[in-house]
Amino acid sequence: MSAATRILIADDHPLFRDALRYVVDRLFPRAEVVEACSYLECLTVTRGGVPFDLVFVDLMMPGGSESLDALRRLRAQIPSTPTVVVSSREDSAIVRRVAALGVAAYIPKSTPKPELENAIRSVLAGDVWMPGDALHDEREAALESSRNEPLTPRQAAVLAQLARGSSNRQIAHDLNIEEITVKAHISAILRKLHVKNRLEAVVATRAYASSAEEAPR
Repeated sequence: MSAATRILIADDHPLFRDALRYVVDRLFPRAEVVEACSYLECLTVTRGGVPFDLVFVDLMMPGGSESLDALRRLRAQIPSTPTVVVSSREDSAIVRRVAALGVAAYIPKSTPKPELENAIRSVLAGDVWMPGDALHDEREAALESSRNEPLTPRQAAVLAQLARGSSNRQIAHDLNIEEITVKAHISAILRKLHVKNRLEAVVATRAYASSAEEAPR
């Protein structure tokens, strides 16, 4: 039995969790969705066990009076998991500080549903989504942070399959995972290698391997 995509939605407001879950269910109809209502609960469910493919977290939650510190602890615990911050705070200073933690997106709660869906799709495509053209530098800083993240063993296995020219369906079959999970892994690989598509990811990896082999020992 293949593993389902696992998504965490963490917010202390039940109505907003329901609204976000509605959007997530539309985009990932077969996903396993776990909910949390505090940073403590969020840190607990992400500690060990089956990893999540995508995490949505409110910036201001119980257990996170120092919200940036709480978010920093969460990022340290799941550094390879795309993390989307959804917050009522929209001031640029906060967005910049959050972006510096290497999150995949910062989405204001006032964002219209179609734009919210586009933001999530951008994250799955390996991009970093931030509100407003004025935050171009913050997007670049977040991308720079993501470049330094190592691939997880499962992502490395997916990349190896890509190098062999396998389709998403074949990768899902060979690794015994859902095809949508393969897409999530590929988007994370693109983000971490800072490339636009799967071909560039393979080329970048082969170039790195060649340079490593040619390096003096």
